[in-house]
Amino acid sequence: MDRTLETRAAYWESRIKTYGFQRVTGLSLFEMTVHTERIEALGRAFCRMGDAGVGFHLVCSQASSQGLEVLLLAPAQYRKVIEEHLQELVEGPDKVFGRTLPAEMVFFQGPHFGDRYGIVDTTLRALAAKGIQMTAMACSGSCIYLVVPEGRSEEAVQALSEVFEIPKAVSHKRSMPVG
Repeated sequence: MDRTLETRAAYWESRIKTYGFQRVTGLSLFEMTVHTERIEALGRAFCRMGDAGVGFHLVCSQASSQGLEVLLLAPAQYRKVIEEHLQELVEGPDKVFGRTLPAEMVFFQGPHFGDRYGIVDTTLRALAAKGIQMTAMACSGSCIYLVVPEGRSEEAVQALSEVFEIPKAVSHKRSMPVG
């Protein structure tokens, strides 16, 4: 008989707490599909870009019938060098790896995000209510990353601030009597 005790917890808040919203502007979003046999070459291209000093803010992917759909979010200043490295992956007469879009990112996390449900739904509803369309979204157990078109991150933060709670710091200073 197994006497292992397992505990799981989940809870709901009418206004979900977050530690705040961070914005990153001046980005380029690279979209491409990499055929399965070229995934190793993609890894090598990422390594070469790292060796060249290129930093990424976000890389995410999903499998498709054509291969691996990859999104790479990086500072716009690296656009040319990234395009050169990614161009090596392309086969065929087009010689175009995908498309590049100007973008911004909003990301946020909160206490116990991994234990809560409804966070992504709340996020999507808040943005939709303000007519803000995302280019991409990625989630981890504790953080949500939103890629929005250039010039829309401030508006996205305002929309999210209406539905998420950002706790305020409380000062614990004692007042000293004067006299």
